[in-house]
Amino acid sequence: MTQQSTEWTDKHEQFCFQNRIPNAAKILWQWLLRQGKLATEIEPDLSEFNNWVEKWRGKKYSHHYLKKMFNLLVECRVIGVLKQFCWKIYRIIIKPLEWLDPPKKREKKLHNSNSSYNSQPSNDQYTVAGNEQQQHSNICENQALLADTGIVYDDNQKEVLDRPINEIKIALALFEIRGGFEKIQNPEGWIRACLVNRYWESTRNYNLLLAKFGNLTTWNELFPDAINT
Repeated sequence: MTQQSTEWTDKHEQFCFQNRIPNAAKILWQWLLRQGKLATEIEPDLSEFNNWVEKWRGKKYSHHYLKKMFNLLVECRVIGVLKQFCWKIYRIIIKPLEWLDPPKKREKKLHNSNSSYNSQPSNDQYTVAGNEQQQHSNICENQALLADTGIVYDDNQKEVLDRPINEIKIALALFEIRGGFEKIQNPEGWIRACLVNRYWESTRNYNLLLAKFGNLTTWNELFPDAINT
């Protein structure tokens, strides 16, 4: 198989323009290209990208925004996710631009070429589905949400991280109501206790949440099941 170039070209710029890929996602794509060869598995650490960004930007991207830019590249089929280890580390494959052509156009190219792409796995094989992937996704999303607030948990803290995201949001809302970092000396411990013991189910805490968020759209994010009751 002909070795694929990892150089950034005018075709990449055109693809970004056509798909309205923002500058941050484009920079991430360029950085990923420098990490390895096309069509081969790599395991980039997005925190290393953020450290690189800080050197020239003076400020890192938030975990939430960085994850959003990464997911955008996935949606645009620029990269295929093989496995997700945590919110920042993935096993991926960077796809050559030729793979991003519309199916009929790509099939015509493959039919008329002598390349060995017939051994190339289909795009479906690069989509990690099922319960295990969903669990990884939930854990990473919750981890990023908490980290953006300044509360950090290791990847193995599933007692906290492997929960519906609305429960994480409820715990954070109660955390702020209770005084946040100013009054709570052990935020990680408090959030864990809140989730395990479901503090929001007590009448007092529920009423505090209702008083603050009851008339806001935020309430639906905290208690989505209440919409249908």
